[in-house]
Amino acid sequence: MNRTKKSYIPFIAGMAAMALLACLISASLAKEDKAPEEGSVQVQAGDLRLACGEAGIALFGVERTAPGEKVKAENGAEIPAVLTYADEKGEIHYYVEAETIADILDVCYGVTYRDTLNCVDFGEKPFVNDKGEIGVKGNGEPVWLTGDVKCDIDYSIRREGEGKPIGIARSTDMNAAMFRTAEEQAEDAKRAEEHRQSTPLKPEYGVTCGMYTEVDPAEVDMASWSGTAMKDRVFQSQRSREGASATIEQSFNFTPWLGEYAVITIENTGTEDAWVHLRRPNTVGNRRYDTFSNLRVPAGQTLTRALRINPDLPLENRLELYALAFTGADIELTLTAEQYRFGK
Repeated sequence: MNRTKKSYIPFIAGMAAMALLACLISASLAKEDKAPEEGSVQVQAGDLRLACGEAGIALFGVERTAPGEKVKAENGAEIPAVLTYADEKGEIHYYVEAETIADILDVCYGVTYRDTLNCVDFGEKPFVNDKGEIGVKGNGEPVWLTGDVKCDIDYSIRREGEGKPIGIARSTDMNAAMFRTAEEQAEDAKRAEEHRQSTPLKPEYGVTCGMYTEVDPAEVDMASWSGTAMKDRVFQSQRSREGASATIEQSFNFTPWLGEYAVITIENTGTEDAWVHLRRPNTVGNRRYDTFSNLRVPAGQTLTRALRINPDLPLENRLELYALAFTGADIELTLTAEQYRFGK
């Protein structure tokens, strides 16, 4: 499997997110006491003070939640995003609402109260099927979707809660294929060809995943080039295990510091049409993806994907390209990743 561990800048967003998560959960920052701001609400408890509306939330110096701003719960109630607590020694501590933490730090599957643990659980949620029912295992225990490396169900076949395929749900075991009848092999080939023909060649513009919004490459001012992370690098598909599909996987980390646009050029230098996915994984956790259009890149042709960058979401900067053939055969792609400062 071909991967690179370098990008424009060692932009370790995931590590920063984990550090921020550890800090914000306790969020105990001592400072001198101050008079309450206008609009704050205070609750007296003996010599202690609990208040809301005194502080907001910023990430890397950029305000994400204004002081006094409320967040809306699922039941429609408005609740404070930050509580300010004064201890008996006069020090001030801040407590951030759990769902707000999960949203700002881009936690996979958000946060759920798990009654069996009596814990607020970051990065897990119950699996819900197409009928709105919580899935259970054979022993009756509920199935939980998790952003950890382990998993309770086969994520390679179905996207959580939707029942839709996210990969080719068929065997590519060459030994097994030898024992399939001619009729079965013909049916496999027919389905692969129907899938190939139905897969679009051009992306849907305006789709947003994290800090990226896909746009027409004509929007980018190519004269404002600011950096190249990868230039004409050739990738050949690899099989991670026996029977697995031959795939190409490559990650990219762009940064607002180098400009407003990221551009990925995908040249199919192989002999098979490639089914190319472009997706954005969560910053904390590695099981859920926001996806852009899944496209077909015919053999011998080139596809350019341009993405406008939102500088207010610096943690959500990772992209993953995942590609394979419609037939399970090997593919070859030549990739270029660059950044540009401005649009036209």
